[in-house]
Amino acid sequence: MSAVISASDHLGERAPQDGGWRELVRFARERSPFYRDLYRDAPAHPGALAEMPVVDLQSFWAVHRRPVSGVLTGPHHDGIVFATGGTTGEPKRTTYSREEFRATSTVSAACMTRAGLRAGDRVANLLYAGDLYMSFLYATHALRDSPLPVVELPVGGHIPDDRVAQIMEGDHATVAIGTASALASLAAHLSRHGRELPRVRLLLYGGEALHHDQRDLLARAFPRARPAPYAYVSVDAGILGTPDLDPGAGELVHYRPAEPHTILEIVDPDTGEPITEPGRTGAVLATSLLRRLMPVIRYPVGDQAQWTDKGCRRLRLLGRTIGHARVGTTTIDLDVLRSCINALSNNGGPVALQTVLRHRDTMDELVLRIVGSTPDPTAYHRALEAHLHTTHPSFDEEVTEGRLHRLVIEWVTPDQLDTHPRTGKALPLIDERHP
Repeated sequence: MSAVISASDHLGERAPQDGGWRELVRFARERSPFYRDLYRDAPAHPGALAEMPVVDLQSFWAVHRRPVSGVLTGPHHDGIVFATGGTTGEPKRTTYSREEFRATSTVSAACMTRAGLRAGDRVANLLYAGDLYMSFLYATHALRDSPLPVVELPVGGHIPDDRVAQIMEGDHATVAIGTASALASLAAHLSRHGRELPRVRLLLYGGEALHHDQRDLLARAFPRARPAPYAYVSVDAGILGTPDLDPGAGELVHYRPAEPHTILEIVDPDTGEPITEPGRTGAVLATSLLRRLMPVIRYPVGDQAQWTDKGCRRLRLLGRTIGHARVGTTTIDLDVLRSCINALSNNGGPVALQTVLRHRDTMDELVLRIVGSTPDPTAYHRALEAHLHTTHPSFDEEVTEGRLHRLVIEWVTPDQLDTHPRTGKALPLIDERHP
């Protein structure tokens, strides 16, 4: 493992990476059965990272779930375990060594400083803890490793809004860190009761986009606060990028790859061809130079993005890839969702489905357009919600906590499905939140 990265490193500066990724590829090839098999026919001495195969996620997790993981490069004797993508009923555990998580925390601290954290801030941590969640501990360790003297208020994400407001006011919080939906929920609670928290000057959010109506809500409840994303993070890969707000793009958030710690690529989802020109949408691949126990090399993180400059230095996120849909902070596995719907159909066979993601009244909404009809729509809706409760419990939790709209089902005819303008095929996923 390389030395822990200093928080003073400038995350936005390009640094020599050739030796880093080449050595990581060599190490993974030698120590990890999964990567040894994946790289069986790959160049022994690759000239570019793009010459190496992209990780197949299904194979990756199947091999990792074995009694003795075939992904790890050695035994996991120290460190920490987090759940990743754990909303589908399939257990996914990602492992960090102690040194890896310490390095990740130090880089994260630099991200928070860059996002606006100041010496003397009192930070209310409103992220989720327990049940193998990463976010709360991620923030706690980053604040602990901050080069700035700050005070943390470990509130958590499952506390009622009235209690959160009481703590933030009574303990003089100047910064809050949480998901966009949690911050919006707190702001709505404050507004309903005619209250505001003028002492708060910075709202750090992550895990989801912050929409315009949520910004308006935050401005009323926190009149002196500036909302800002603190990082582009994946549980699987760690720190991916640091925010870079384009002065000419209003509220549009761009990210810079977290170099030299992470290499980001955008590739064509069909051909795997690297995309270098701005404005072309592709799938994001991540290579973490901090992760060696459980290597992450050309790993699909599940996001769509575009480069916004010619040098591949800034990217704009455009939602999730087709296999998954993110509403609020919940990632919906569309294959699992489709299986639930097929199981509820009259004959148990496949059903034409179109998934639509919307945002209204400060919250995300999951809409399912199902071709056909049912004699009892109310009973069907209840049954599908019960399936979601089992397969995606965090969706149910967010709805109960008032951070997501309830599931919407639209019964349609085939001609009512939105189609691709060139092929005429029905689109499986439509994200109306991203223009």
